[in-house]
Amino acid sequence: MRESSAATYSRRLPIRPVEAAGARLRDADGRWYVDCLAAAGAMSLGWNHPVVREAVIKTLESGEPWQSLDFHTPTRERFVEDLVSILPPGLARQGRVHLCSPSGASAVEAALMLAEIATGGREHIGVQGGFHGCTRAARAASSGGGLRRQPVVLAPRATFLPYPQDYRCPFGAGGERGVDLAVAAAENLTRPHSGVTAPASVLAEFVLGEGGVIPAPYRWGKALRDIASRLDVPLIADEVQAGMFRTGPAWAFQRCDVEPDMMVISKGLGSGLPIAVLVVRERYDVWEPGAFTGTFRGNAMAFAAAGAVIRFAVETDLSARVQAMGSVFLDGLRSVAAQCEVIGDVRGVGLMLAAEIVDPAAPRQRGVPAPDVQLADRIQQACLQHGLIVETGGQYGNVVRFLPPLTIDEVDMSAALSAFEAAVRQVERQRPTDSMLLGAR
Repeated sequence: MRESSAATYSRRLPIRPVEAAGARLRDADGRWYVDCLAAAGAMSLGWNHPVVREAVIKTLESGEPWQSLDFHTPTRERFVEDLVSILPPGLARQGRVHLCSPSGASAVEAALMLAEIATGGREHIGVQGGFHGCTRAARAASSGGGLRRQPVVLAPRATFLPYPQDYRCPFGAGGERGVDLAVAAAENLTRPHSGVTAPASVLAEFVLGEGGVIPAPYRWGKALRDIASRLDVPLIADEVQAGMFRTGPAWAFQRCDVEPDMMVISKGLGSGLPIAVLVVRERYDVWEPGAFTGTFRGNAMAFAAAGAVIRFAVETDLSARVQAMGSVFLDGLRSVAAQCEVIGDVRGVGLMLAAEIVDPAAPRQRGVPAPDVQLADRIQQACLQHGLIVETGGQYGNVVRFLPPLTIDEVDMSAALSAFEAAVRQVERQRPTDSMLLGAR
């Protein structure tokens, strides 16, 4: 291969896809897999969905320009109307749609820049475990992992709030007490000696994606909204991975009954066609003409695909389907976890789910088993052997993540659960037992 060393999926998942449909993907060797990676969650309607294909073909055959920069075209205007129709009420009334070049990171970059222009601030408040992309500002606003280990200058400045969770609570408390402490940490940022002197935004995923599939607790989500208002800066919701009905409702922040001032959308919006959008409340729409442009922000096929995805989601009540199927999938994962000691926790919402892999024999950390990254990697490889594609992630890299198409059916879901269980059992059988380790000493 002559591609750069930055390639990642192809290194960990040595397959060569040549055909795909729905939740299934075929390798060059003829083998079909159930795909619970789905292009990092981008294939919201599954591979090569008919409504997306037909919308693209119709646009190609219409004679409409394929690229329109920011000229208004029928397909572009219809897409914007479709998008506004699923925005929360406040943003639907007061929002402005800014079309970015086709990546979520580009839209995050736009949001951070606009926040600085609108507020005069220079510091962004992010969350621990947050991931927002690989461009310079998006990288700076992401809390950890390889993005911050790279020897590059990070800008702008960011402060990171603890993200509450039950299993690995950052305060060692968990439950409502853990949420109380996380809310207090957020509220501390409004005090004179918080260390944040020139705030520009509060940026958060309302379900951590790369950070381990952790849904934001309701009260903490409300606290973020309150903190942003008290600081008089925009609350930016990163909906790149958790948006577009992935968690059930159209947007993950709706689970916390809040409305952001800006929202970043990409991935599942186009279900395979690259498109990125920033929606911004009118009071913050202070761009000067040409302040943030991009050649490929006017792609007619992407607009057609995204509009088709939105209409399909509304017409088929995709929200209800995702919630129902997600509940069944989560119950299935819990059933597997109940029989496998290396699964420490199962969590998620909608069709954004995860199993945390642990070493039950290692010393416990704050009352829970230690994360086991190598075991998670082995389970990922074993899943592939059993015909299942999954991703790993989490703040320690020990979380097996499930991002299937939102249209996955019962047959494929059952096959995914069976393959996952077989993979975990296979890896557990291959683990050295405590007695073997003692004998080796």
